[in-house]
Amino acid sequence: MTEMLDSLLDVNRIESGIIRPAIRPVPVAPLLERMAEEFGPLCDHKGLRLRMVQSSAWIRTDPQLLVQMLRNLLSNALKYTLRGGILIGCRPRDGALQLVVCDSGIGVAESERDAVFDPYYQAGKSILQPGHGLGLGLSIVRRLGNLLGHRVSLRSAPGKGSVFAITLQRAEAVQNTAPPEPQSIGETPSRQAGTILLVEDDEPLRALLCELLETEGHTVIALQDARLALLWASEGKVSPDLLLTDMDLRGGMNGQQLASELSRQTGREIPTIILTGDIAVAPMRSIATTPFHQVSKPAAPQALLSRISDILRSTRSNSISQPAVADASTIHIVDDDPMILETLRRLFESEGWIAATWLSAEAFLAAPRPSRGDCLIVDGLLPGQGGVALLETLRRLNVDIPAIVLTAHGDAAMAVAAMKAGASDLIEKPASAKDLLASVALAIAGSTSDQSKSEGRRSAQESFASLTPREHDVLVQVLAGTANKIIALRLAINQRTVENHRAAVMRKTGAASLPALVRLALAAGVSGS
Repeated sequence: MTEMLDSLLDVNRIESGIIRPAIRPVPVAPLLERMAEEFGPLCDHKGLRLRMVQSSAWIRTDPQLLVQMLRNLLSNALKYTLRGGILIGCRPRDGALQLVVCDSGIGVAESERDAVFDPYYQAGKSILQPGHGLGLGLSIVRRLGNLLGHRVSLRSAPGKGSVFAITLQRAEAVQNTAPPEPQSIGETPSRQAGTILLVEDDEPLRALLCELLETEGHTVIALQDARLALLWASEGKVSPDLLLTDMDLRGGMNGQQLASELSRQTGREIPTIILTGDIAVAPMRSIATTPFHQVSKPAAPQALLSRISDILRSTRSNSISQPAVADASTIHIVDDDPMILETLRRLFESEGWIAATWLSAEAFLAAPRPSRGDCLIVDGLLPGQGGVALLETLRRLNVDIPAIVLTAHGDAAMAVAAMKAGASDLIEKPASAKDLLASVALAIAGSTSDQSKSEGRRSAQESFASLTPREHDVLVQVLAGTANKIIALRLAINQRTVENHRAAVMRKTGAASLPALVRLALAAGVSGS
């Protein structure tokens, strides 16, 4: 029953927009090992063989959501395979990578291959035993695939088995950027405690939650409705670290409205968890449009405590420390990957700078304006407002701060846009500590004086002087973000010739990467950049 309810909730969370992917480079091997470890005993129990083909590849995905897709595919294979086995692995396909789950099960007729992805559809019902779910597993796989941009395909022959494939974008392997004090496997970070404003109109539940939170070390202000909560907040004696509220409160104001009014009244955004037992799409979508967190009732106690601790930790790590020295520079780091934030924070603090971390451009913009001498490091691709859009916003607001854009894609069009938006530098991930520190030092030092610009322009122009006319034509197309195949069509030459010209441009200019080539072209004033 719990699995069925979880499936219903998963569908509604996807439709309502609550699930927000965090795409990043991920190694394939740990994902496959986790699935093999989880499903191996289940296959053994059913007399099936589970085989895993290992891989050293890296992909761009949200690992948690991809694991859910794989888990649903393996559960489906286990359900419909009576003898033989299941294979999980990956294979290259047209420059991308496919994660595949193969089984020797009953297969799917051609007439059913689209229908199996529909909600509540169950192929081969005659072989299923009671308790085999609602038929939502493959529907969730397809919905998550659409959300992540991963195409899901199926090949099958009735009586011979099925092959489900998830097509993913390859990624460059990321160097180990773990913080200097690594956690042991299985070790959980220390729990964060704080002052929690609890608003729940069900008295027994309010008492249980209060006892649970106090046992964990939190200070709890437990109230029964929104009116009392706002009255308590207006006294200003204590500012809560977090609001934990039921969605459906008595008295005319629900939990979402309370959270918004509380933030307005206190003048700051209060981290909020909204508890709700309503699984309808409309209310879930309404909460998803806010910065508030949603937890479905009944909430598992330890899961709720972990969620509270994570939110408190994230909020505290994102707050700006006041400079110990009046002239100290603050490095503002904006990235949606907490590991990258923590690693860069430690790096810059070890060099004597103050580091402030932000999980989104919106959070950075909502904070006090940076001081003169500060520097901004921002990921080019962020949920919501991206790095380039953030720089354009800052320019419209007349906020003058040197900025460095990080990118994992080598996208020429984005590189050009970033430089035109005012970026001091653009660095490809994974970035070395040496390159980052040097780039920040140059940005803060203000190496953009008229004299240095003039000297840089002359040097850059000399780098492009030896290009042939055809190499220059290819360069202009590359700077526009045009693919090699399209360049070949536009210039009426062979694609291999385009690749040779690109290699010659990189060699003659001495550019080690695409962002470096873009920087050089902008400095030289190359037409088209």
